[in-house]
Amino acid sequence: MMPGRRDARPAPITASCLAGLVLLAVPVGLPADALSELQAPWQQRLQAVPEADISGVESVGQDSITRTRARLAARLGADPTDSAELAEGYASLAALYQLFRIDAAAALCWDNARQLQPDEFRWHYYAGYLALTRGQSSRALELLEQARALDPDYPALDLRLGQLWLETNRLPQARAALQRAADTPGLRAAALYYLGQLELLQRDYAAARDHLNEALTLNPAASEVHYPLAQAYRHLGEPGLAREHLDKFERREPTAEDPLVSELEQVLRTSRSDFGQGMRALRERDYESAMRHFSTGLEIDPDNLAARVSYARVLYLDGQSAAAEQQLDSVLERDPQQLLARLMLGILLQSQGKAGPAADHYREVLRLDPRHDGAHFFLANLLFNQGRFAAAAEHYGAALAVNADIPPARLLQLVAWHRAGRPDRAIAERLEQLTGQYPDRPELKYALIRMRALSADPAVRDSVQALNLANELAPSQPSPPNVEALALAAAADGQFDAAARLQQQVLDMLGWMAGAQQLQRVQDTLDAYEQGVMPQQAVWPADDPLLSPAPLNPVEPFRDYPAPVPF
Repeated sequence: MMPGRRDARPAPITASCLAGLVLLAVPVGLPADALSELQAPWQQRLQAVPEADISGVESVGQDSITRTRARLAARLGADPTDSAELAEGYASLAALYQLFRIDAAAALCWDNARQLQPDEFRWHYYAGYLALTRGQSSRALELLEQARALDPDYPALDLRLGQLWLETNRLPQARAALQRAADTPGLRAAALYYLGQLELLQRDYAAARDHLNEALTLNPAASEVHYPLAQAYRHLGEPGLAREHLDKFERREPTAEDPLVSELEQVLRTSRSDFGQGMRALRERDYESAMRHFSTGLEIDPDNLAARVSYARVLYLDGQSAAAEQQLDSVLERDPQQLLARLMLGILLQSQGKAGPAADHYREVLRLDPRHDGAHFFLANLLFNQGRFAAAAEHYGAALAVNADIPPARLLQLVAWHRAGRPDRAIAERLEQLTGQYPDRPELKYALIRMRALSADPAVRDSVQALNLANELAPSQPSPPNVEALALAAAADGQFDAAARLQQQVLDMLGWMAGAQQLQRVQDTLDAYEQGVMPQQAVWPADDPLLSPAPLNPVEPFRDYPAPVPF
């Protein structure tokens, strides 16, 4: 098929490619690390793909990745090598990395596939989809617009671009794309969900209500729709319906029929082992099926400790925390160096309020593997909540030294330094570097705004910069904290009338959804602005949820680790 001319169902990552790369035995002596040490002529054409840490991946997944890397390394060494065949090889490895949420390695592989076949729509689309799931809006837009130039008629592309344009406040483009996507039956629910959010931004609450209700009718399981729908009903003066929908809110977006993504998610379905089927069921959150497959597999292979850890994870997710703890203890009795089991047990114990034993497990993981970013991060959060800020900052830094893609750790390390007594000047300097390095992270700008507006150090206070940053942040992401930051910056610049108007907007946005303490704080701040004075606030207040670790939700690491999600 010629690039740019496509059937209704796009060409997937081919089954023959997967069979060859994932399931065939690896020839003896193949240098799998040839992907990370490229030889001529590939050095000028491709990016090296270092071997990723797959220790936290279930054994069947580790095997698939290892075999695929080795097979691809052999193809790199073949002379001559077919570029299309090699691109498929990189794509298969990318798919495996992506399935197991080893996203940095997946991105490198997709980029190599794009380099080898620049006219192949799939590689641009898959790379863009990965960037979208990682929250890299600018990168995702760049890649998906490249895909669009190759095939503007792929239906799901309008949905993905519409979502991104909405996130980046390009509302006319978003509306046009989402309206086109809504004309495709399998995409309509998701498109209406995003259109509803767009209407909320433009304060057309009746249209938002209608779009969101239809999205729910089409996809009743899409519980995430309830939150914006609650907002629409609140603004329409129907608080009872608003509360009803808010109570039903969970994080499950509407489904979208995307053949390419479906093919991506089917990569491992050729594996017929119970452990493989259990893994798939775990990813699909079908915990009953996952427990059945893992239990059957462990009857056959009771010494497979990696599978037993996965079984423990499923038990916990099914609400059987005591049984999960028993399985993790059993693994550690057989192998005290099983890191994932020890990390999971630490998380489970911490969720039960047993901070001391949890910290002991995290520290034991770090004794065995000093570069374990997950253990550093979870221990840092635990120490932060105990008020041991200097130690917390040290572990945040250690986590970031291993894995720079843990967004909360960047700011939390600075907050910990601040509360440990480090001078504002040093912290502001580091914040400046980080906001330049990560312009898409709003929490960094938020923290810098507060510091420039409220710091007791005259060398740090800069009302002009605070206002400029706030004017960038609030219009693109008009959440209550960001609008409140804009009000604070305006007040710091002496614009108290404007600050009062903005603070009133915050009060209106929060409405009945905020707690009494929060509403009182917002009201007190509004009163200060109306009197023409700055509010009595700390630079980074201890009760600001944006400046503290998120409450530990063990469901996330038990379901998703290793992945950026729990971070």
